[in-house]
Amino acid sequence: MESDFLPYYHFRHVDSTRSPVCGLAMLNPGWTHMRRCLEMESVLLIGKHGHASIEDNGIPFEISEGHMLLLPAGHIHRGLERAEKPLSYWWFHFYQAVELDDELRIFHPKRIYDDEAGLTLSSKICRSEMLKNGIILPQTMEIQNFGQIGNLCGEALQAFASASDSLLSYNNLVEKILLELGKQFEEKALPAHTEGKSNSLVKKILELIEEELSNPNASVKYFAGALDLNPDYLGRCFKEVMKIPVGQYIARRRVELACSRLRETNSRMEEIAQECGFGSRRQFFEVFRQVTGKTPASYRADSAYIGINSL
Repeated sequence: MESDFLPYYHFRHVDSTRSPVCGLAMLNPGWTHMRRCLEMESVLLIGKHGHASIEDNGIPFEISEGHMLLLPAGHIHRGLERAEKPLSYWWFHFYQAVELDDELRIFHPKRIYDDEAGLTLSSKICRSEMLKNGIILPQTMEIQNFGQIGNLCGEALQAFASASDSLLSYNNLVEKILLELGKQFEEKALPAHTEGKSNSLVKKILELIEEELSNPNASVKYFAGALDLNPDYLGRCFKEVMKIPVGQYIARRRVELACSRLRETNSRMEEIAQECGFGSRRQFFEVFRQVTGKTPASYRADSAYIGINSL
């Protein structure tokens, strides 16, 4: 699809996001999405495994691993063909609603086009006005930090399943997912000429971190040596752009990877620690608890959530 014709949507009042239902769809070959139109709720799909073709208002899209797909409220969407292989994706119905004069006002997403989205994101004034309490999302996008989004999805489903009287924690997590996706799109869509030398360097460091995440020797000195740079200079550039030291970022990414392993595998703690780059089981437990506030075992136990749809 040509980028000029890719739909973008502006969501206002993101801090008033409400999500009535969510789930993890685990689907068998032969499945196809039903034809329907939700007048009030938009649907966010986060591909976890496999792929499927979905048409939204006559435009064909694909939901696949590591990608998001937005189905805006008021649109007719349906499956285009039956799935050939098993697939799974997280799904969230959501809308933004604000009480005005004792009435609940629903804010539907507003469609904008490539030139308007580019102008908004490239101008500080436009960004501060249009995105004061909102985000812009493309209808589909590759997710840059899929591990982080996947963990947020898992936490959201867990919060939804365990909520009794209040869904505040769950709605906050759905809001966090939307904000993170909006942030990723904003960073990706900023014009290339606004990227400085530090930004380019940090992109290289981030790529190396993902490649070496399971390496227990990965550190500022390790990456500085790989890039033939002074460790202090590399550390300053990274913190200036990412607002977090390299070491803390590596620890956070390792824990995010470990969370995924704990939720989705039955691997022993020692195996997960090794796969995620921790030097020992003890280090794994200490860092995991420092980042999440839980032990790996308690996180695994708490992650046995409901909300799985199998067809």
